Amino acid sequence: MTAVLDALTDGAESLVEVRRRTGLRADVVRAAADHLVRAGLVQECPLVTGCPASGCGGCAVQGCARRR
Repeated sequence: MTAVLDALTDGAESLVEVRRRTGLRADVVRAAADHLVRAGLVQECPLVTGCPASGCGGCAVQGCARRR
């Protein structure tokens, strides 16, 4: 679980990226991430596909998947 939290804190933006950084199996990463969310150490963020056509004025999900 520490490896998953460290990867998220170091900037991993998806569970796939956490898997690449840690070398852990997908089911292990998902279980650890779920536990970290339940413990309130990270928050799960909605999938965002990019900035709006009007331009970026700040991101509502900025800072997700980071230590609280």
